[in-house]
Amino acid sequence: MIAVLALVATLLALRGPGDEVSFGTIGAGGEVEAPPSSPSTPQSAPADFDEVIADLTAFVEEERGLSFLRPVQVNRLDDEEFEQEIERRIREDEATDRPEAEAAEVTLRALGLLEPDVDLYDIQIDLFQSGVLGFYDPETDELYIRGTEPTPYVRQTIAHELVHALDDQHFELHRPEIDDADDESGFGFSALVEGNAVVIDEAFERQLSDAERAQLREEEEAFAAGVDVDAFPEILLIDISAPYELGPDLVAALLDAGGRERLDAAFALPPTTSEQVLDPSLFLAGEAAVPVTAPAADGEVVDQGSFGQFYLLALVSGAVDSATAREAAIGWGGDAYVSWRDGDRSCARIAFAGDSPADAAEIADALSEWASAQPDASVDDGGDAVVLTSCR
Repeated sequence: MIAVLALVATLLALRGPGDEVSFGTIGAGGEVEAPPSSPSTPQSAPADFDEVIADLTAFVEEERGLSFLRPVQVNRLDDEEFEQEIERRIREDEATDRPEAEAAEVTLRALGLLEPDVDLYDIQIDLFQSGVLGFYDPETDELYIRGTEPTPYVRQTIAHELVHALDDQHFELHRPEIDDADDESGFGFSALVEGNAVVIDEAFERQLSDAERAQLREEEEAFAAGVDVDAFPEILLIDISAPYELGPDLVAALLDAGGRERLDAAFALPPTTSEQVLDPSLFLAGEAAVPVTAPAADGEVVDQGSFGQFYLLALVSGAVDSATAREAAIGWGGDAYVSWRDGDRSCARIAFAGDSPADAAEIADALSEWASAQPDASVDDGGDAVVLTSCR
């Protein structure tokens, strides 16, 4: 699991108080897949680092209420080594991941969320190389950190990743069946996993001295300042930061409802919709998405699945006022989308169901207002679902 805490801090700083937050999922997850072996030889924690790791391990165990089943290998890399490791691990699965990214590009371009010249796969590598301080690999059970000194910010990042390692040992975080699902299980699982780690790394920060907290903030701001936010599509930044921002509230709701036992149970059966993440009470109540039949495509389908409440909010929030966008999103009941290529154009069609006829009407109104500003988009609300079609 990748820690992008500095990137999240950058995004929060860029948004002023009261700004609407809209997110979307693109299937990137937040996990860097890794092969079982590595050509590089990262430096393991030396003897003078052992005490730091031991202290952080004990802290994470106490906060999480679980014990490590085996030690975690912590590898420290300098900037160049770390960035090489990130790229190597991502490109190991390029044969499968690049086609998935290219399919997602079609959907995002059709909806005006991605510019035509953006290579989603390559730009994600650039983002991870510049905005990541550490990651845990759930396949090799190793933790990698950018930094050779145990500064407060490095220690907080290690604590964050140790939470992933601990959860992985008890609940298995490498879950391809979740990533491959056509619903939003990947979004829900990422929010749960990252939210849990953020809750504990924030607890770590609270127990630091005032001087250490000040140093942590300085380190975080300096690292964030090195990320050229303007070089990356907004939808990608939003997608990467979403689990870190929304996950803690989900975890807090689970702990309030049933303590650590309820939190642990969520790792077995995580949220399946972004709606359940945005409103954890729906997850606790077991409210699933309304089944929606996928609409027909006007060409060979290249991408399909569930668009989600989160993405609906991201889509319309820039075109309608915040109250209208919020009401439309709240009324989301379920959806299904398909996308295809039409010559040089990308096209997408999404069928939305509301929780009620009134909710469906609000979704139709918001989408119609959005579609009116697009070069080729229409909304049909005459059937069982509200159907949006857009080509670019």
